[in-house]
Amino acid sequence: MTTTPTLSADIAAMFAPENFRELGHKLIDLLADYLADNLAGQDPVMHWQAPEKADAQWQMPLPQEPLLDAAGLLARLKHDILPASLAIHHPHNMGHQVATPLPVAALCDLVAALTNQAMAVYETGPSATMLERQVLRWLGELIGWQDAGGILTSGGAQANLTALLAARQHAADVWKHGVADVKPLRILVSEHAHYSISRAAGIMGLGTDAVVSIPTDTEGRMLVNALAVAHAEALANDTTVMAVVATAGCTPTGSIDPLLEIGRYCQDHGLWLHVDGAHGASALLSEQHRPALEGIALADSVVWDGHKLLYMPAAVSAVLFRNTASSFEAFSQDASYLFQGGEHIEEMYNVSYRTLECTKRMMGLKLWVAFSLYGARGMAQLLDSAFAKARLLAQKLDAHADFELLMQPQTNIVCFRHRPTALEGPALDAHQSRLREQLVQSGRFHLTRVTLEGRVWLRTTLMNPYTQAEDMDELLLALNQLGQQALA
Repeated sequence: MTTTPTLSADIAAMFAPENFRELGHKLIDLLADYLADNLAGQDPVMHWQAPEKADAQWQMPLPQEPLLDAAGLLARLKHDILPASLAIHHPHNMGHQVATPLPVAALCDLVAALTNQAMAVYETGPSATMLERQVLRWLGELIGWQDAGGILTSGGAQANLTALLAARQHAADVWKHGVADVKPLRILVSEHAHYSISRAAGIMGLGTDAVVSIPTDTEGRMLVNALAVAHAEALANDTTVMAVVATAGCTPTGSIDPLLEIGRYCQDHGLWLHVDGAHGASALLSEQHRPALEGIALADSVVWDGHKLLYMPAAVSAVLFRNTASSFEAFSQDASYLFQGGEHIEEMYNVSYRTLECTKRMMGLKLWVAFSLYGARGMAQLLDSAFAKARLLAQKLDAHADFELLMQPQTNIVCFRHRPTALEGPALDAHQSRLREQLVQSGRFHLTRVTLEGRVWLRTTLMNPYTQAEDMDELLLALNQLGQQALA
């Protein structure tokens, strides 16, 4: 006789709405207090702990029985986990290109997690699919496209790979039989292109040698005459240029390539132009900064990160195509158990057909909410503020005898060096690395460093609207004091 399964009390408690409501309210209170403390800069931006020491504290065996109740969970979050996190909303967090996320966007991620819309096909995420399509239309219109297609993905690296897969298939039909029987494929990129481009070439089986680096000018922008030379060399070597990759806001310096000139060159020579606008595409929102991206509409594909200057939680990236049909070229395979229709118009709504991911979360909600609540003008204020802060820091560095500015910022990234007269060459480079390590481990500031043409520079990314002029003054004072101590 078969026993009818019943819902145990333990399982019922896991899903109980009243438990979710009670814990949820307390969790939001905890996070709101954490946010307030971070914005006020009351605690260190980071409580530094060497990773091997931190790892030693997380070596417990898998629990077979519950270790925590709700109160215990909140206590661990409050006392152990949140304090050990990088305080992203802290005014002294000036490190990586990671947004200080809008709190409402974090709430949207809670909605996405609980509703768990898989989005493989339309029926597994109807509203999520429509939200994504709406957001992509908005972004495409900002670029200047009226018939844009695309997809939201989990980060810029995946978005760049998706765009380059489409470019590869556009250049040569290799999905089924591979690249062995076609001319060698080449990708022409700025010398400051993101490492995900070379990684994509390796993943696609082209080899990283297929990525040809194009020199830049003193402002970090691709030289179009050098692009023409590289293109001619590729043709002379009987290779096919499958894509030119221009950058709108490169990672090292935030520089923006001359998109209009590059776009015209690519159009004249029938080349696929991909613009990696992961960082800088958000300048399209700003009347003040939009002209820097003139020519972006000439691209065949554009990548645009939401978790940078659209102030979304990580990770959400758009890969957009000027021609909707191009968005289907990246992946050309059959999955009949998913795609039940077979008609092109029906497959338009099945997002797995055009992305590396099968199951993916509802990514469009937080972008839709941000634009709906604050409007494009409100979102532009965030970007304008960040770019203005970068210009202000550059002015302070220019006026300070102990610092050297690499270049005037084109976005919100500022590179500079502490420049004591007693140091030159490798000693000066090592000095920057030591300063950065000491400052980060002190918990006073978070910043990064970058090596350009063999020289080491300190690097800040001004993302936080709460970072003020006095925070910049404090940064320069702290670096100067550490520098003087190191030379004493």
